[in-house]
Amino acid sequence: MKITYSTEIKGKKADALITGVYEGLQDVEEKEKIKSLGFSGKKGEIAVLPGEGFKAVVYVGLGKKGEISEDVVRLASAKGIQEAKRREFKRVVCELLGVEKLKERSAKAVAEGLILGSYEFKKYKSEEKDKKEVEKVYVAGVKEYKKQFELGRVLAEAANFTRDLVNEPGNVITPDVLARKAKELSEEYGFECKVFDEKKLEKNKMVGILTVGKGSKNPPRFIHITYKPKKAEKRVVLVGKGVTFDSGGLNIKPEQYMKTMKSDKAGACAVLGIMRAVGELKPNVEVHALIPTVENMPDGNAYRPDDIIVFRNGKSVEVHSTDAEGRLILADALIYGSELSPDVMIDMATLTGACVVALGHYTSGLFSNSEKLAKELLSLSEETGEKMWRMPLDEDLKEDIKGKYSDLQNVGKSRYGGAITAALFLQNFVDSKSVKSWAHIDIAGPAFLDSPWKYYTSGATGQPVRTITELLIKE
Repeated sequence: MKITYSTEIKGKKADALITGVYEGLQDVEEKEKIKSLGFSGKKGEIAVLPGEGFKAVVYVGLGKKGEISEDVVRLASAKGIQEAKRREFKRVVCELLGVEKLKERSAKAVAEGLILGSYEFKKYKSEEKDKKEVEKVYVAGVKEYKKQFELGRVLAEAANFTRDLVNEPGNVITPDVLARKAKELSEEYGFECKVFDEKKLEKNKMVGILTVGKGSKNPPRFIHITYKPKKAEKRVVLVGKGVTFDSGGLNIKPEQYMKTMKSDKAGACAVLGIMRAVGELKPNVEVHALIPTVENMPDGNAYRPDDIIVFRNGKSVEVHSTDAEGRLILADALIYGSELSPDVMIDMATLTGACVVALGHYTSGLFSNSEKLAKELLSLSEETGEKMWRMPLDEDLKEDIKGKYSDLQNVGKSRYGGAITAALFLQNFVDSKSVKSWAHIDIAGPAFLDSPWKYYTSGATGQPVRTITELLIKE
């Protein structure tokens, strides 16, 4: 689907027009006809009527006029393009929605809604290969807003790139394949890319990655991508959990919880998506992308409950559950990232089911040792629609992860506060003397959905690619 932002759409042939309508249906010529279809202009509603110069006009609800937001516009654009796809229209014109209040931000939101909303992962569905798709979308807008439209396009395409990677199953994306994807991305955008194999992992004392990866025939990897502009104002380290498939190891998961574990690499894939956007936007910030990647499997070489490992920073950890593997591989990456002395370090991971229990399927848990960074991320998440809620780094819960025979244990002593104790565990591997501010984003809920939500189909969402990219370009 090719999307073109145009200040002039007269004479462009199209099958359908997507246009927005507020509740109350003010200034709508076909008001009575639309009302007869049960359409009232509520957020996400759709009505389709024949139109002058078009086969159809797709009316999308924008809700109350005073409550218009970027996310409402994303939803409306997504619903409009989904209806156009369903009716197999080839060429579509989309008006800028919500422009009277949001101004140039409406252009960004429309681009995101069209691209995120049109996404489907159907690579392996042979019966859909002949299905007609929307080929061309003309977005009608003013010249001054084109830059924001292009930003929205880059952000949404980066999110969809992430979704493609996350949706690939474990037999397709292994740690080595993920490393190759990182190299290909780096070659495309001129990044430096290092990949540590087992020998380099041993040399660098990355015991968490080596330990978790022992049980799989697919060997572990550590990926370091560097983007370094000439006059960078800040240094940012991004860390993404890359468990390409998580069986739970010897503490094996029940069958129903194993089915979607291809999504346990969502943090790593998000980091790659962010780097794709960095390559397009070229912010004036030095960015280091760190990805520890393993497959957590239960064979005769697998690590065991009661095993004790000692990390490069001297911290010893007793394994209480082999299904709490993500924090072990992230620990290596956080130690490595700390040694880069960044201004900001952010890790993102499908880390705990406890976070989903606390916040539900649609909201990420945000933990940070920096008020400023936390406020920036929360503010941006409201704009992007990638919902986050700040969770406490509760000092009193530190006792729960103290080891009996080691400094730490990799799960808390009880199941309560599991998302918090996981974050506290990670904090042990962030060197506060070297890292000015740190945030941990637990994306276990919204990274992968069982059913459609807002402008997302079921499967991977690409969160939090757009939020973190917005942070980088504003730094």
